[in-house]
Amino acid sequence: MLPLGFIIFPSLIILISNLSNQKSFLTFFFNGFLFGLGFLIFYLSWVHNPFLVYETTKSYAFLAFLLPVFLSIFFGFGFIIYKYLVLKLHIILITPFVFILIEFAISNFIYGFPWVSNSLILSNNINGFYLIKYLGIITSGYLILLLFLLPLMFPYFMSIKKYYKQLLIVYSPLILIFFLPILSFESNSKKLNKEIVIEINQLVNPINSLNEKNIEEKIKKLINNSKSDYIIFAENNFPYLINKNNLSNLNNFIKKNKKVIIGATTIQDGDYYNSFFLLEKNNIQNFDKKILVPFGEFLPFRKYLNFMEIISGSIDYQKGNHERIIITTDNLKILPIICYEIVFDKIFKDINKKEIDILVNITNDSWFGTRSGPYQHFYISRIKALVANKPLLRVSNNGISAIIDNNGKIINSTKLNKISQLKYKLKINNNKSYFFMHKIFMFYLFSIFIFLIIYSKRKEI
Repeated sequence: MLPLGFIIFPSLIILISNLSNQKSFLTFFFNGFLFGLGFLIFYLSWVHNPFLVYETTKSYAFLAFLLPVFLSIFFGFGFIIYKYLVLKLHIILITPFVFILIEFAISNFIYGFPWVSNSLILSNNINGFYLIKYLGIITSGYLILLLFLLPLMFPYFMSIKKYYKQLLIVYSPLILIFFLPILSFESNSKKLNKEIVIEINQLVNPINSLNEKNIEEKIKKLINNSKSDYIIFAENNFPYLINKNNLSNLNNFIKKNKKVIIGATTIQDGDYYNSFFLLEKNNIQNFDKKILVPFGEFLPFRKYLNFMEIISGSIDYQKGNHERIIITTDNLKILPIICYEIVFDKIFKDINKKEIDILVNITNDSWFGTRSGPYQHFYISRIKALVANKPLLRVSNNGISAIIDNNGKIINSTKLNKISQLKYKLKINNNKSYFFMHKIFMFYLFSIFIFLIIYSKRKEI
């Protein structure tokens, strides 16, 4: 999809330049809204699939269209910035900021949906991974947008003396790229910290299967036959509801000198949780999901939207309150991540302080169908291994499961909807995340944006 950027964004600049700055706010809002809607209907074409899982909800699949409509509103507000720009140069220079501001707003405002990211353009580009790892998702997205607009900048580069201030300020983040080899050398010099033998099991169990006994026997057999240190299953692969006040039924899944990670639905005092379990001999730990899926795991404003219970159910899951870390008896520090929690950068903010060794993401992407959804979720997860600078074990019930190193390299992966098992001896280094630097770069970009807005008010260039 990368070459399309050199067509889409220059074309957008030309169209915006043809809009007079005397047009109303509504004109710019409407154009931004339509741009966002066209993109999001294509990009999020899979969101209707969860409605198709059950016969009772199929007739409500049209409601999935509301998500692209809602997110398009952010594009509409972002495009209002263009009303204040007269010169084509300023439109070109500010466009990357418009799109990263839209991305930031979608990711953080209201509940947040950080699924729409310009950095995904680099999600399968080994060379581009270094931008994400050291500069962060926002800054790398900004640089990609600058690249797309380069063809439009040639006339201004030819007159560099006249435009040097704007060009120098806007393209100054490119200087950061020259420092990446230094940071890369520092990262590669880290010493080996741990080595573990892992086994990932992709079971491809049907959603809400009634065959709990068969699933239980399958899991027990896999654990008993395994010679790995860590045996990992997916979100909600445990076939029974677990009462947190009585964990005795978990003992059958614990074997000496083995560590089992598995997802389950738990209940405590009448409240339900989506839980991540680590099972060891004489040591059972769990983490409850903190970032729940609206209309999936809970119904917002249930009092007023109770007519939507046929879609979301009559019972809400509750947010967990445990710290996001699990430490094994051999002192491996795991960052537990359940399903789409991994798309939220905020879960990585204390990763260095906690001295996390590895990310473990358990998920069930059966709800996403077989179109672009599972692949998008996988590539977003791959990017987060870079953000954290940690190896990632991703275990999906139906795929795509994978072992990914801290540089985003896919060591091994599975196919979608194919029962699979991955085994690997994983070396873990004590690499540090550059997450704190990502925030600094974001502030730097914001400062440049403010400068450009002020400068664009001047009549002369």
